[in-house]
Amino acid sequence: MNERYIIDRIENDIVILEKENGDMTKIYVKNIVGSFKEGDILVKDGQCFKVDEEFTKIRKDEIDHIMKDMWE
Repeated sequence: MNERYIIDRIENDIVILEKENGDMTKIYVKNIVGSFKEGDILVKDGQCFKVDEEFTKIRKDEIDHIMKDMWE
């Protein structure tokens, strides 16, 4: 199974990622294939990274559910 990374923030041409174990790492924007935004989940694909659409949606849905419960 590929390790997953969450995009924490984007600073110019650097993307700050949080690894599954909580460690932070930096990569260059040019190393990510396709479009992406903060909060997306990336997986490493060879020498590049790509957005894992399925896990990004699952994570977003979980956060939306938690936030909904906070305000009700």
